[in-house]
Amino acid sequence: MPLYVLALTDTDLGSWTTGTRRIHSEDYSGVHVIHERRNTVPAMSDEELRAQHALVMTIAERAPAVLPARFGSLLAKRELTAAIARHHAEIVAALDQVRDHVQMTIRVLGQRAPSTSGVASEEPISGTEYLRRARLAAAPLTTTAGERMLAAVKPMVSAERREPGAGRLLATVYHLVDVHQVERYMKAAGRPVPGVIVSGPWPPFAFSPRLW
Repeated sequence: MPLYVLALTDTDLGSWTTGTRRIHSEDYSGVHVIHERRNTVPAMSDEELRAQHALVMTIAERAPAVLPARFGSLLAKRELTAAIARHHAEIVAALDQVRDHVQMTIRVLGQRAPSTSGVASEEPISGTEYLRRARLAAAPLTTTAGERMLAAVKPMVSAERREPGAGRLLATVYHLVDVHQVERYMKAAGRPVPGVIVSGPWPPFAFSPRLW
């Protein structure tokens, strides 16, 4: 039966039952795969997403290093074995990075500046415009309030990843924070700021490598 992967960890968590779901931990060359045995991917719904999030939160409470799998990670055992063997060094490095860390997430809202390129997205673009878009994708623009918030929490951040948003969401910024620094992080973030949404702590979803 295929394995529906929920997370990779550095700890053998054994097996347990939650509701109607039986969760297992299996060792693959020192990487512990937390999974269910099932034939199909669960249908995507708000209820299922909440249930999977709750499962990953439970796993994170039990293991010091957790790499959550993306939704829909259903693999045959031989595929899983091959993927872990192929990416073993990357997985171990990622587990080392996230050990005793959590994810904080900052979403920055605002008005998006109109494009000055005059070139429709489906039309050919110049090399200069291509590089401009690549820079924005790598480090999307935020707002003055957003940058002020990012500067305030920076001393507590072990690693950062930014993703461009769409519409009023200018950017999402993911921070990896030592569990002992979370209280300082929240104090540095201070009171809610209009246009800046801070959430967490969460398991480090944004810091899991793509393995399959």
